[in-house]
Amino acid sequence: MTGMRLLYGLERLPSTLAADDARLPAVDLGRTPLRLNSVPLPADSWDADAARMATVRSCLLASCGDYNEPLRRGITQYLDAVEAHLTQHRDDLAAGLARFHGLYRVEDWCWSALRPLPRAWWQQNGTWSRAELAFWNGSEVIAMRSRDFESGLLPVQFQHFWNGETLPVSPFRRAFPTGPDAVSLKPSSP
Repeated sequence: MTGMRLLYGLERLPSTLAADDARLPAVDLGRTPLRLNSVPLPADSWDADAARMATVRSCLLASCGDYNEPLRRGITQYLDAVEAHLTQHRDDLAAGLARFHGLYRVEDWCWSALRPLPRAWWQQNGTWSRAELAFWNGSEVIAMRSRDFESGLLPVQFQHFWNGETLPVSPFRRAFPTGPDAVSLKPSSP
């Protein structure tokens, strides 16, 4: 199912724009899971006075619509469950990060959690599907409802989101430039 485009933040599909229109909020799905850290947050969304999770929460809530309180609550409960899950596994995660002497904190793993896409639309077998919340795990769309996170616990398929990740990566980073002015991370000599 890779190569699929998933629209989000839309109450209904637009009738005047094609689904591949660049003006629509969308992600192109590939073979890797879509995580909270997959796409750097725009620098203008960084709020030096707010906690980092509050900034991510604010960006995600912006796609819920102003008056969709159940969906906004679902996003908040999901992010709270991610933080609670990290707290549950704090000792093991801290032991794995100890060799970095404080460069990474256990809380940094939260950015590896799957990114929720509110009010999502995608095509499956030529038919449009919709979900209140959609997640991409690298091979399939996981459709969820806001109330699926009311318990405060992450469903099994969302747990241990740090597995397979080498190190925590933050969404608070600048994207590397592309094109002729791009920076190469390859060594200049062998």
